[in-house]
Amino acid sequence: MNYLLHALLSDDDPLVRAGNLLGDFVKGRLTQGRFPDRLLHGLQQHRQLDRFAHDHPAFCRSQHRLDDRFGRYRGIMIDLFYDHFTARDWNDYHPDPLEHFSQSLYHTLQHHQNILPKTFLPLLPRMVEKDWLTSYRDKTVMQRALIHTAGRIRHDNPLAEGYGELEKHYSQLREDCRQFIGDARKIFLGEKTRQGALIEIDCTPPL
Repeated sequence: MNYLLHALLSDDDPLVRAGNLLGDFVKGRLTQGRFPDRLLHGLQQHRQLDRFAHDHPAFCRSQHRLDDRFGRYRGIMIDLFYDHFTARDWNDYHPDPLEHFSQSLYHTLQHHQNILPKTFLPLLPRMVEKDWLTSYRDKTVMQRALIHTAGRIRHDNPLAEGYGELEKHYSQLREDCRQFIGDARKIFLGEKTRQGALIEIDCTPPL
């Protein structure tokens, strides 16, 4: 669900970046030949980042900050919230303005529609028209995103009521996201820690 964060942490290749953004629209095994190589590589990176997030201490802390009534949907909420923080703090993470980055990515998606997952294509015009990626800087957009996501799930869920959790834990979630991005960049973009050490993963809830 976090399109922008996946795009940020992608290899610097337009089709690989598109694959990173599209990972939630592809189910099943990512076998050779199912998609063109560069797009396939991006889809594989998307899944690698998802596995990394699942056990990362900052991501885990973020989930535990949210009310228990959201249960297994807390991961979806954090995905969305992290896209907001990625957009808000974009200039700390990427040299290109978010507007330019987003338009370049939209252009890639539009130019390669014939090889994109069919389930994504109905969303593409709205994504471009409403400039979803840039709009994530406005935290109130997260309320609409939660409602939209809730409607895409076939069974009843509490996601539409989740915006208050972003307001309630805003500063803590923002710091969690900053730590997560910092560690993910070291792993996926080859950026080194000051000591050159491996990152220790210890998923524990906050006190």
